[in-house]
Amino acid sequence: MKSNKSYLLFALPSAILFIFAIVIPFIMGINIAFTDWDGISQTYNYNGLQNFKTFFTDKSVLQPIKNTFIYGIGYTGLNNILSLILALLLNRWIKGSKVLKTVFFIPMVLSSVLAAFVWGFIYKDVFSAVFGIHSLLGNPSTVISGIIVIALWNAVGSNLIIYMAGLDNIPDMYYEASAIDGATLWQQFRYVTLPMLIPTFTICITLTFTTALREFGTVMAATGGGPAGSSETLAIYIYKNLFSFQKAGYGQAVSFVFMVMLALIGTLMLRFFRRREVEY
Repeated sequence: MKSNKSYLLFALPSAILFIFAIVIPFIMGINIAFTDWDGISQTYNYNGLQNFKTFFTDKSVLQPIKNTFIYGIGYTGLNNILSLILALLLNRWIKGSKVLKTVFFIPMVLSSVLAAFVWGFIYKDVFSAVFGIHSLLGNPSTVISGIIVIALWNAVGSNLIIYMAGLDNIPDMYYEASAIDGATLWQQFRYVTLPMLIPTFTICITLTFTTALREFGTVMAATGGGPAGSSETLAIYIYKNLFSFQKAGYGQAVSFVFMVMLALIGTLMLRFFRRREVEY
């Protein structure tokens, strides 16, 4: 009984912080979503579902939605493929992996804002001098690709560590048995490694995709949604309505819809991968 009370006592500061930082603002935000509040004035009027109707009928929101999913799918796919390949190399075939683990993990220490500034300099000055090409961030057709590169450099170490942990948990006897049966490296990867890594895929792909969909810091620091809205994501769209366009009510409504969408996508992805875990 005393032990349970001590656990609750240690959890109390975090619970209080969570309530004041997350729960209360969330409840207040739901209320504001049904108003015409501009984010500045002390009074506002309730307008029912008008903000939600505007969101679902406004064609200007289609580009941010498109950009969000292009970035999310591209970043998630490349992040998981690259981190899995690096994990396989570091786990089995490359010596000095401890040093290389540190090298790949170091960029994660930097904030997304600092990473964006560093790569902004590389794109603008280094690429221009060495390759003779203009910054990827200044071209509407390449800006999202440029942002994906920044995000990969900044965060690929996270999934790398998770995949390496997943590979370490695969018993060597499976590889030894398959080698005795004459399995090639590809067959071992296809029939041993991939099935045993399904729980790891569940974590990495789901978290990476839902995180990428709500990406804000890297995009804001790198381009601010430009050029000409070609990299504006839903997170940037919400931010601009809340703080730049003084449409706090509408911005809160969009953020609420966005939250529901993320929860639905995350739940569907978890169910998809969990079923695969059961099959294997």
